[in-house]
Amino acid sequence: MSLQQILQWLLLAATTALLVLLKRLHLGVTNYNVFLLILVGWNLGLVLAFRVLTADRRADN
Repeated sequence: MSLQQILQWLLLAATTALLVLLKRLHLGVTNYNVFLLILVGWNLGLVLAFRVLTADRRADN
């Protein structure tokens, strides 16, 4: 397994941990706008991270 794949799996695990943490904090119920901002920001970060991680595969095509 390459370093790139390990990083992708770590991002998946971090996403799971974030969702579990947000669920336990009941942030979606108590402060919905902050909850949405966290999710939008995290998704933006994931898109950027995966674009960087897969840039070499996209350049080959």
